[in-house]
Amino acid sequence: MTSKKKTKSNISRNITTVILCGGMGMRLRPLTNNIPKPLINIKNKPILYYIIKHLKKYQCDDFIIAAGYKSKKICDYMKNNFKSLNYKIIDSGNVDILTRIKDSIKQTSKDIIVCYGDTISNVNIDNLIDFYGNINDKVVISSFPITIPFGVMEIDKKSNVMSFKEKPILREVMNIGYYYIPRNLHKYVLKQKDMLSMLANLTKHKKLRCFKHDGIHITVNTLNELSNAEQNIQGILKS
Repeated sequence: MTSKKKTKSNISRNITTVILCGGMGMRLRPLTNNIPKPLINIKNKPILYYIIKHLKKYQCDDFIIAAGYKSKKICDYMKNNFKSLNYKIIDSGNVDILTRIKDSIKQTSKDIIVCYGDTISNVNIDNLIDFYGNINDKVVISSFPITIPFGVMEIDKKSNVMSFKEKPILREVMNIGYYYIPRNLHKYVLKQKDMLSMLANLTKHKKLRCFKHDGIHITVNTLNELSNAEQNIQGILKS
């Protein structure tokens, strides 16, 4: 069951959740010829449905849908399925991720949590907020372990196998979004050139912390990943 506890850090839930829904989903063609990727169905429900339902479990009640590609379909879906939800839809057009985040920041004076519109994870939002811990000069980024789906060998200069690991988990982790950006860093974000350089700058100045998620994580970028999502979505529904 989802925790309803008060966060240890006693941070106010004065948070806007931004869901990035503007990409064209080229790797999911032809499915995305007529609909945006967040509206692709998994077990008869769109990806966006699962993301919003999960966030609502943690009393997230203020949303910005950062749209672009076929945004009218996003508008129609939200109007027909989440009438009581407090949300805004911002259509930034065909732009990069950071521009969508900047456009969203301009619409709120709250801290923001930024999620990808093609990623379904049972990230514990209570724990994410606790991890942030009211550190107003840092951004939190969430991660997931990377497992190599092969046997991996270390080989010396003479081609001798020095070690063998079957499907190892890397020390490095992957970015899955769920950024926590405090409001006093909004101006900092607005000055950045693009997402990669912003993350590099935050790292350089020791202003980026990593929240490690090791629960369920489903990304839908390709047809193979969509098939995997169909098989694993029940885990999200039960969490």
